[in-house]
Amino acid sequence: MAERKMGGRKNRQRRKALRFWVSIQKERKWLEEMAQQGWFLENLTLGIRYTFIKGEPKRMLYDVDRFNLPKKPALEEIRHKEMFLEMAEEMGWREVCHDESLTYYFAKEYEEGGVNELHNDPESRRYRAEKFCTYLQETAKRMGFWSMVMAAVDLAVMLLQAATGEFSRLGWFHWVTLVYVLCTNGIALACFRLGARSMRELSLTRQEWEESIDPNTHKCVRKLIFRVKKLKRFLQEQAKEGWILTGVTPVRYFFEKQESTSQIYTMDSKWLVNRRLAEQNCKKIADGKDWTGINNDWQLKSVRDAEKKGWTFVCALENRSMIYRGDAETAEPLNDKKYDGRIRWISLVGEYGSYLLLCGLLGGIIGFVAAMLTDY
Repeated sequence: MAERKMGGRKNRQRRKALRFWVSIQKERKWLEEMAQQGWFLENLTLGIRYTFIKGEPKRMLYDVDRFNLPKKPALEEIRHKEMFLEMAEEMGWREVCHDESLTYYFAKEYEEGGVNELHNDPESRRYRAEKFCTYLQETAKRMGFWSMVMAAVDLAVMLLQAATGEFSRLGWFHWVTLVYVLCTNGIALACFRLGARSMRELSLTRQEWEESIDPNTHKCVRKLIFRVKKLKRFLQEQAKEGWILTGVTPVRYFFEKQESTSQIYTMDSKWLVNRRLAEQNCKKIADGKDWTGINNDWQLKSVRDAEKKGWTFVCALENRSMIYRGDAETAEPLNDKKYDGRIRWISLVGEYGSYLLLCGLLGGIIGFVAAMLTDY
């Protein structure tokens, strides 16, 4: 009987698909749509090659978790997988497969009125999200390290060639290094961004995530705005249509649908905070050891000043700028209007842009020195 079942399973129709997902939640949704068409996940290779097996269409739920161990695991980390699998089985979830990065996939048939979340409490969702985020960020760090090693080797070769005057023999090595460094740094940056995205998405319930991507209640506008005045005007126009700002990146603006309102916006920065302190004959906020701008002293001062004048915190950009929202009738000006014409240079460039400019400057200096050495 067992052999007949196994043989029948081997003869069942299979289907393979190549997909690359940057959103785990969207991947889960796609797998559930495939199940409703009668295709059920059977295996996953390299995170992109999906194998499905044909069956009777049904409403299935999919979820994921990670069980990779650190180099020096604690006892609770060693036992976590066993305990989790037992808990999942009791809730009706079965392990389907896992890929080479040890991301495990679980499936469960939908139950009307039942508990249809594998991670059904905030603590377990946060713990799972942290595991994915840590894995991606550690991957990015390793790639960044080897990129630096390759760049250092290439620099040593360049200096050796400059000393001997022979530049033609290893010209190919410089091109290989350049391509390698650019590719690995690009992938490392993508891993960092994906880690942050996974942290946000996996901390939400299924319902919260679906609401966050509903185009009727949430939207994202891609727009490059250089001046504070134009930014404030753009945000106020969106507010008149009922779209309230919830988050910002240098070129993306995230909005949530609310009732039409007369909300206004203002921006603040460390420079503006210190301007206000100077006008009050107070000591400016400065920290000579805070090279990357992660000290939050000025931000605390900014929030206190803004709240006193009727503003509500919306978001911060790269630890360098703050955006506040307030009612047009009650909010008092936080800064003089003459600063509205300023360019959003710092918040647009950001940390990564600063690093890119620094690397370009260092590369120019090294190239100039190498060129000077070849003249002798």
